[in-house]
Amino acid sequence: MKDRIVNFAKTQAARAVAAKRQLIGSLEKGFQRARIAKVNAAGDLDLSAIPNYVAYKAALVREKLLLQYVCIGLAALLAAVYLTSRLEVSGLVESLRTKEFILAPGVSDFIPVAPRSVPDSYVQHAVSDFVSTLGNTTPTNIEERFAQLASLMSPALQVQFAAESPEWIAKARSENVSELTSVLDKRIESDEKGRYMATVSTRTETFIGGEAIGYRNEVIELGLRLVPPDAGRRWYLEITSLARTSADAYSAAKNLGGSTNGK
Repeated sequence: MKDRIVNFAKTQAARAVAAKRQLIGSLEKGFQRARIAKVNAAGDLDLSAIPNYVAYKAALVREKLLLQYVCIGLAALLAAVYLTSRLEVSGLVESLRTKEFILAPGVSDFIPVAPRSVPDSYVQHAVSDFVSTLGNTTPTNIEERFAQLASLMSPALQVQFAAESPEWIAKARSENVSELTSVLDKRIESDEKGRYMATVSTRTETFIGGEAIGYRNEVIELGLRLVPPDAGRRWYLEITSLARTSADAYSAAKNLGGSTNGK
């Protein structure tokens, strides 16, 4: 009985070893077949096309990057052009608005006007101020008032006025002459280009040493031109011509078809 048990155990052990050997052998055979198949498959590949493929992919990437750089450069250029154009338009708008508004003396707000023209009241007040500065003088203020009037003249008229006014200033001071001018009538014509011609009829009373010696009727002709606004100017009108004559001489010149000249 003991021998049977020993033989049965040996038989079972032998069978287990045989089964184990058979299992390992089949796995190893399968591994070998797979490895051989892989080696055979790799051996059939043509690796000569790989460099060309790599070069093609590199060229494609480089072309995409170059296209991106070009697009970024164009976008930056367009942005710069847009900003430049907006700044230029903003400057033009500011210049246009500067020409379209005039600040009258004593007024704290702007008066809107059309290009190349101003309100009639503005020109009327300016002419009255010019005539008052010219005609209402005393021995003590005549030089100051003439200097004030000269600052509103064109450069060419300033030279002429500076050459003629010292004689009258000296006479007014030496003879103690004062004048008081009143406006009787005023006519202003415009050429719609920023230029005006004012014809003012006045009555001027003359005083010597405080004593009235009579009056005379005169006509004052003022040529005016609209100038750009300036913070230092009271009026934005420049005097381009000035003539002061007696009413009789003015009427005679008009009847003869001539023109008056001189201060």
